[in-house]
Amino acid sequence: MTVHLISPWTPRVHYRIKQEPPRTIEEFLKLQNWDYWPRDITLKDVDKWSYSLNKIKEDSSFISIYSHLWGNVPRVYDAALLMDSRLEECSALVKEHASKLFEWGHVFCKKRSPERLQKYKAALGKCHKKKKIMLSDEMETKKNIEDCSFSGFKADELTHLPRHLDAKRIYLFILKSRNFDEKHLKVWKTHFLSQASVALLHDSFWWWFLHKFKPDRENQDFLFDRISESYVILFMSIPLYRKDAFFRVYPDCLAQAIYATFQEAFPDSSDLFNDEFKEELGNNISLWLSGLRPRRGFWTQWKLKELATTTIHGSLKTSSKSLMEQITRSNERITNIPLCCRWSRV
Repeated sequence: MTVHLISPWTPRVHYRIKQEPPRTIEEFLKLQNWDYWPRDITLKDVDKWSYSLNKIKEDSSFISIYSHLWGNVPRVYDAALLMDSRLEECSALVKEHASKLFEWGHVFCKKRSPERLQKYKAALGKCHKKKKIMLSDEMETKKNIEDCSFSGFKADELTHLPRHLDAKRIYLFILKSRNFDEKHLKVWKTHFLSQASVALLHDSFWWWFLHKFKPDRENQDFLFDRISESYVILFMSIPLYRKDAFFRVYPDCLAQAIYATFQEAFPDSSDLFNDEFKEELGNNISLWLSGLRPRRGFWTQWKLKELATTTIHGSLKTSSKSLMEQITRSNERITNIPLCCRWSRV
């Protein structure tokens, strides 16, 4: 009997059945145990899942979301409406208090005689003296653009408008002339009177002043840089849903405010602020803020024609000549008054 010994170092031969690769999609699916697709999914508590799905659809509806936001998110103009109602209440209380305060029956005791009351009135009439305000050449304000100059750019301070004009009052005048409805006026007033918007009016006015009348490239560059910063701050402060509507009218309102400032500050130079001046000003401001040029003759819609003869407060403007005539007549009257009588009139 022959015995064959297998050495432990003899390598073992492993045999593996070779499988043919799938040739069709059906064979591939069967190989991967994907005989059918999609597989049936059995859900437990079908009613519970259906209820949850319907609940999600209901909570995700537009009406549901709008109602939730309306009831829980505070609105910007609510504070303004609340303040208006509170001011109306305070105004009514003040009127009621004033009506009671100035009644003669409450001020004077009813037991006093009418004769004594007449004596009080006579004494008050003797003590009352009219005070006169004398005008001098030093009190004359410069109303032409030639005598005005830019004081220089300050990095941490806005340059005041000429003749101490108030930017917020000018914006309010422009908004009133635009005849906005009360709802938009209350909301937009906060944006127009914001710090960034006021800075835009100050710096844009002086930039245009230097550009048109007294060029100064260095100060113009400083002003333009701050104009850019102020515009970015204003743009970021406006809510997204209000941006398009606001910046559709803001460039035109800013141009009107700058024009009104020129008319109000320099009435004796109003002939310089003609149609060409308004066209160039409006085009420049619109290109700065929106990148678009407005239609030609846009300024014909401005309701600012009266600014040539009246102020933003509604009073008539007086030229430097008429003011000098008033000063001259006042000085002549003072000279003609006897010296002994001058002190008695003060």
